[in-house]
Amino acid sequence: MSAGDIDYGFTGYTPDLGGMTEAEIMGRGRIHDVIDHQTVVLMEGRVRKTGVLERLQAWRDEDALAFSIGGRPSLIAERAVMTALLLLAKEGSAMFVTNVRDLFMFRLSDASRELLGLEKSLEAFVGHVGEKNRWYANTIRAFQRMNDLMDPFPQERRHSKTYTEIQAILRAHDVDLEVKRKARLDEYTKLFLVMTYYEQPRNIRRASKKMDISFDQTYIGTPTVKGYSKKNLAKRVADEAKVEDMRTLKPGPVDAYAGWHVSTGPRTDVGRGQTDLTDPGKKTSSAEYRWGWEINIAVRVDSEAPGQKRFPALAVAATMSLPNVRVAEEAVSLMRATMAYDLAPGVADADKQYYANSLTERLHDPTFALGYTPSTDYRVDRLGHQGGDHGALYIEGGTYCPATPDPLKNATKELVSGSIDDETYEARIKERRAFRLHQKEKPDSKGRVVLRCPALGPSPTVTCPLREMLKTRKMLPAVDGEDLPDFADKICAQHSVSFDTARNRRTAQAFEYGSKQWDEFHTHARNSIESLNNQVKSGGTEHIESASRRRVRGFGAAQIIVTMLLTNFNLRKIAAFISDKIKDDAKKQVNGEPPVALVRRRDREFHNPYTDTYPPDVKRPTKPKRSDGDETGGPPRRT
Repeated sequence: MSAGDIDYGFTGYTPDLGGMTEAEIMGRGRIHDVIDHQTVVLMEGRVRKTGVLERLQAWRDEDALAFSIGGRPSLIAERAVMTALLLLAKEGSAMFVTNVRDLFMFRLSDASRELLGLEKSLEAFVGHVGEKNRWYANTIRAFQRMNDLMDPFPQERRHSKTYTEIQAILRAHDVDLEVKRKARLDEYTKLFLVMTYYEQPRNIRRASKKMDISFDQTYIGTPTVKGYSKKNLAKRVADEAKVEDMRTLKPGPVDAYAGWHVSTGPRTDVGRGQTDLTDPGKKTSSAEYRWGWEINIAVRVDSEAPGQKRFPALAVAATMSLPNVRVAEEAVSLMRATMAYDLAPGVADADKQYYANSLTERLHDPTFALGYTPSTDYRVDRLGHQGGDHGALYIEGGTYCPATPDPLKNATKELVSGSIDDETYEARIKERRAFRLHQKEKPDSKGRVVLRCPALGPSPTVTCPLREMLKTRKMLPAVDGEDLPDFADKICAQHSVSFDTARNRRTAQAFEYGSKQWDEFHTHARNSIESLNNQVKSGGTEHIESASRRRVRGFGAAQIIVTMLLTNFNLRKIAAFISDKIKDDAKKQVNGEPPVALVRRRDREFHNPYTDTYPPDVKRPTKPKRSDGDETGGPPRRT
């Protein structure tokens, strides 16, 4: 019998181990350190805090058959699997099922096993192979029980497929089941990320009363790298039909539900019911395409104090999707997920892939309906004057006077073309602000807002020949008579006009486009999401881009594991933020003593009857003991 044929589970055989120890062989060269019980308690408690255990049970009850003969109770609970995944993420280990199994077998104390509801593992060297196989089978079954409740694209994934089989899988797909399970999967991710947010101290969570976000997509790979294109799938199926012996075919794709991520060049956004025809084409251009999925992430940013780091930049929402498919709808899902926090919706920042290229009804309208206001850049063809109403002009998200000078209307166009420099552009944007219509009232429930001419009202910003009766002592920009419209529409003839905000919703923004405030926030927001993507993707602790550390196949399994990695990322960011704050506070101490808060002079030197405070060196007088009678001298109060 050769060494490779030795059955270490046979009790009658003792192998020659040479210089290797039994512990090394059982760990296949790795040392299994026991995890501190308090750490296990911490992670198990966080799993419970999410509320995901109750959701899993609700989904299981929803999917249960009306009649069932029952079965053997599971030996490993989903709670134990999620706790183990968090522990592996915390120490930066690969998210393999084998690592979860080894953690259950070798790395838990008796108290931790009891906490997670696990039986004691057989630690004897003799028979350890069969024991490891048994634990692996129970572990993967526990993971798949959880995955089966949420996987939107169930299919067999153990073997590669022919293109004929891929086509059959696509045709048998249940769209209604996909929608239901995709919602469950996104709910699972939301519950974990919300849990991390509430692990912050209250003062950090509420440094701002608004939830400002910046979102984007980032690529993650599949465990199997071979893909296909729906563009030529029918041709490949026809070619396979001509083959007599199917065993001669080369191995094909495994995951029918993944797609080509476009690394460079324009991207598409395919809606529901449409087909993504993205094709890598010739091999010379294949470096621009990668087979996998997209993780959509929203990071919390700060529109009130950009760059001041008042709170950690956490991933507050995340979903997973197929490349080039429903990009706008995934962004809406991110914004909807943030409704779970105790903050009001604020500003939603994104790059040109989103607001600049999406249809209004797919992204802009849902954004405003959720209470968010966009912040983004524009496409070149949407710069400058873009229509208007009641005589007013729509220019880059604002509503302006019809007599706005052409150099001001076309400032951004001329900057992009190189006709003017940045300094001139900033001056023109500042000057253009005076021609913007003044908002008289807040928008009503139907999205209508009352605006008036900038030459009217208590604080006019321009003078106009059509409003000559206006008298002001201010030196204001004047409307040139040559710029006046040939026909005075409502905005020039009436005191105020009601505008439908939906008509200018495509270009509406939280800040005046091109202004210093817009530039500071947009730069801060884009840097925040790009920094987060870089930290969780390339190397380091999470390394979500590469599938080499998560080998379980399938869409649902990938999002479950990425959720654990993003959860760990948030916890790391919170810990680092608090640590840095402690260091900064220590630096501010004077002679080893904490800084003394400044006291106002009136509190330092006088008695303040309003707050009933006395100077520090004055003893507070003793108040007379309150009697049982009321202040009017009436009878004693009843007890």
